[in-house]
Amino acid sequence: MQKNSREGQEASIAVSNTSPLIALKHAGLLEKLSQLFQRIVVPPSVMRELSVKEKKYFQSLGFLSVEEPRDERLVIVLKTVVDEGEADAIALALEKGSLLVIDDFKGRKLARRLGLRIIGTLGLLKTLKLKGLIREVKPAIERLKEKGFYINNNLVDSLLRDLGEK
Repeated sequence: MQKNSREGQEASIAVSNTSPLIALKHAGLLEKLSQLFQRIVVPPSVMRELSVKEKKYFQSLGFLSVEEPRDERLVIVLKTVVDEGEADAIALALEKGSLLVIDDFKGRKLARRLGLRIIGTLGLLKTLKLKGLIREVKPAIERLKEKGFYINNNLVDSLLRDLGEK
């Protein structure tokens, strides 16, 4: 019984790294995350990265909050493998037992080895479509490519086939 209530809580909060939030903003879908999660938590290092060009925008999102990871030693160890934002996000997700939103291959690999549940930009787009919050993912992917985001074509083709868009 307790496990089920914990799973519901975990689903309502996610910890995110920078790139998926920027990608979804460029796709015009960032605000939709508030329909998937009650709250998205980012470490201060990620908020600094988000705020380089659009500080007011990201700070105005009611579902986005900033929290510092508590385990400084873990962050130091993680930084030997991934960059600061990814290390902080992974540490924070571990502390909270939360889903981690991350695109970086090295960061995803490390997070999986540490037992974290992860999702990336394409996974979020798929979830948005499956929950009926968007009609198609293909236009969002095309907008991302136009903005210069690299997305593996094999992953895109597989996703679009799975969703009946190809």
